Amino acid sequence: MNENETLGSLRDLLNILFKHKAKMITIFAAIVITVTVGSFLIAPVYEASSKVLVKFGRENVFTPTSPTAGGNQPILFDSSREERLNSEIEIFRGRNLIETTLTRLGVTTIYPDIDKKPLIPRPWAEELTPLAKATIAFEKKLNITGVKKSDVIEIKFEHEDPVIAAQAVNGLTDAFLDHHLLVYKQSQQYSFFDDQVKLLEKKLKDSENELEGLRRQHNISSLEEQKTLLLKQISDLEVELARTRSEISENEGKMSALKSGGSASLAELRLGTETELNPYAISSIRSKLTELKMKEEELLAKYTEQSIMVTNVRKEIQTAQDLLNKEEKTYHDKAVTSITHDLTALRSKETSQRKHLEEYREALGRINTIELRLKELERDVKLNEENYQLYIKNMEEARISDAMDSQKIANISVIEPAQPPIKPVKPRKLLNILLSIILGGMAALGIAFSSEYLSHTFNNSAEVKSKLGAQVLATIPEMSGK
Repeated sequence: MNENETLGSLRDLLNILFKHKAKMITIFAAIVITVTVGSFLIAPVYEASSKVLVKFGRENVFTPTSPTAGGNQPILFDSSREERLNSEIEIFRGRNLIETTLTRLGVTTIYPDIDKKPLIPRPWAEELTPLAKATIAFEKKLNITGVKKSDVIEIKFEHEDPVIAAQAVNGLTDAFLDHHLLVYKQSQQYSFFDDQVKLLEKKLKDSENELEGLRRQHNISSLEEQKTLLLKQISDLEVELARTRSEISENEGKMSALKSGGSASLAELRLGTETELNPYAISSIRSKLTELKMKEEELLAKYTEQSIMVTNVRKEIQTAQDLLNKEEKTYHDKAVTSITHDLTALRSKETSQRKHLEEYREALGRINTIELRLKELERDVKLNEENYQLYIKNMEEARISDAMDSQKIANISVIEPAQPPIKPVKPRKLLNILLSIILGGMAALGIAFSSEYLSHTFNNSAEVKSKLGAQVLATIPEMSGK
């Protein structure tokens, strides 16, 4: 039963095809002939292409224009390959580059019929200039893509003239190279560094002259020796001043003892001083007085105090004592005078020493001030020298960069310039014919089934039975001829 249904369906399909074969053949032939004739009559379109290589170059190096704490070292930065290529592709697609290319080659050279009115009027395009119209047309025929897994950009352009297509691609590439250098160029960099170098050179010379003048004025060559000598003189003078003050203190103590009076004070001062005043007289008197006192004690042991011998001895003792007192007073006055003179001399010496010490310290302070100023000037000279050398280096780099810009040396290289294509890319005649055959066949089948679906007639007895539920008694075939 399934086999009978399959045979029935196939028979119905064939009946439909044979029934509408005239329509199918007509549609099929019309499409194939139209496409074939159009493919041979349409003007050929040529596609010129060029390839450029995007490298990691000096455009990816940033150099600060002023010294920094870490030095003015170049900074390398690199984005991913895809981002770098996309950036260059966006520059390529810029309207400015297209207009520059059209202006250089000539709008009418690329599009001679740009001023002709189109068959279908476009109100928005009536106010456009020929350059704007050519730019729109150029953008439609331009194709810029990045080659996968590479740093290569491919530029393609379609035109009816192969020579103009190649010229357009090469012109666009040249405009891109110029614009690329302009985009990455650091404007006025060389003149900036040149001005800075001149200013720093003057500043360096001024600081060097000031340093040299300071050295000549203060004889800086022997500054360290002068400082060492002053430090030694100050040290020695401080020791001498301490010794002088110690002697002053000692003499003041002696003076205080003398002024307080008494034999004890005199006795404290006898050592080392009585030999300088009157060593013989005082010693003799004291010896004599001692002998008389001893004699008095001997006489008292034998005689009474009222005896003439004791009285005479006591008179001699009194005479010796008066003489000793007289000599001691003379000794006291001389000691006071001597110590007073010594104190005066020592105080004068102390004043002189303090004055000299103050002068030495002031001289040392001046030397320290000069030394600080000297170090400050040396630091200024060193800093100015470093900045000068730094800007000299940057100026040379800027000069080289300007020279490279003038020579159009960049990280973009044209690895394959556009050549006039030999074969057109459009139309593809064989492909068009094959597609027209497929399209014509599909259109013919569509027309046949559409006509059958829209038809209100019965084609066989089975349709009558299925649609009307009636039995077909007989069929009359269509007779040909009269």
